[in-house]
Amino acid sequence: MLNRHHLSLNYSDLQEMLAELQQAAERPETGINYQVKGNEILWRLHQPFGTMLNRSISLRKGLNLSVAEWDMTQDLSLTMSSQAQPSFGFSFCLSGGFLTKISGSTVDMETRTSEAQSGLFQGDIKAVSEVMSGQKVSLVQLDVNPDLLGELLEDSADDVQKSLDQIFSNSQAGFQWETRNITPTMAIALRQIIHCPYRGLTKRLYLEGKALELMALQLDALGEKVPALPSSSSLKSDDVARIYLARDILIRNLDTPPSLLALAKEAGINSLKLKKGFRQVFNTTVFGYLYTHRMEEGRRLLELGRLNVTQVAQVVGYTHPGKFAAAFKKKYGITPTAFKSSRSAS
Repeated sequence: MLNRHHLSLNYSDLQEMLAELQQAAERPETGINYQVKGNEILWRLHQPFGTMLNRSISLRKGLNLSVAEWDMTQDLSLTMSSQAQPSFGFSFCLSGGFLTKISGSTVDMETRTSEAQSGLFQGDIKAVSEVMSGQKVSLVQLDVNPDLLGELLEDSADDVQKSLDQIFSNSQAGFQWETRNITPTMAIALRQIIHCPYRGLTKRLYLEGKALELMALQLDALGEKVPALPSSSSLKSDDVARIYLARDILIRNLDTPPSLLALAKEAGINSLKLKKGFRQVFNTTVFGYLYTHRMEEGRRLLELGRLNVTQVAQVVGYTHPGKFAAAFKKKYGITPTAFKSSRSAS
């Protein structure tokens, strides 16, 4: 089963490895690899094919959150067979990627960096996920019971419900999904989940709020269309999509933004077209957009009051707090320290 280049596993093999971890949990030298704390389970699997880490939390009845990190040293095929009760899944890929081949489906599901997927599982499912070595895969996933989703959507706008009905109207067994780009707002919520600063009940409530926020953003994105450009625009629809992708890349890298050439290359568009198109789409330059977003995010973090000015400056990409303070004052006419103090007093 094991060779130098490729490993094939069934989900039952993985479950056996986890069972061994659970049995070893009482031994001090291995206990750190399997931990149960209240509603949270964390396991860390070290194998010749790589390292797998998973943290799962039950947030409320019908809503589970998991954060997975895989660091692969061998190509891996993971086969899963199950008879699933209907369940909605929301998956957000922060890094890496893999291909999933689903039995009975003519289309393979590609999971790629910076993409979010919404899916409906039901009935008999057999899927094989192919994960290439030499990459770190990082995923945030939400598992939602359809009854809970129905309750949450009870008072939602008709267009959200219609979008969901249209996408997942097929009642056949298997897996149906839709893919969208992770938006900057989603990226912020995902970062807050990964770096949650709380413990105990506060942690669970905080993560539940972030999970519901991600669900709302992803459901909204399912029906979202790229805004129409003025009729005078020379941009093609593919160019517009790549400019939005460049925008998302820029926002995800607030602390270390790429150069214009690197950004254009990553988005798959030439730098001249990116410069001109960015102004057409967003009515500002690439780095003018970055500056505005940094200031808005800095203001939001200061309003929350959990971080000091130096920490906020670092989060939004300023190595020197003084430079952040100068940029903030230029934007809002007040220093970040004075702004934070005014919010604390109100």
